[in-house]
Amino acid sequence: MPARPSHIPHATERTTLQKMSPTRGLRPEQMHPAGKQIIAGMLKKGWIEKQSDGRAYCITAAGAAALKAVIPEKR
Repeated sequence: MPARPSHIPHATERTTLQKMSPTRGLRPEQMHPAGKQIIAGMLKKGWIEKQSDGRAYCITAAGAAALKAVIPEKR
């Protein structure tokens, strides 16, 4: 099976992004099941960003668009 395109969130990323809002941040411990590596990956992809306090994260416009991306059907 081919790898999922990087612009489409996998299940853990999707679950985490669905919990987030653009204005109300989530602390890392509230992002379960996402761990440090998943959070770092979503930051790198531009799907989330740290709030000004540096302790919480918010979803970005790119993260919201990733949630709307169509998941390809398995063949």
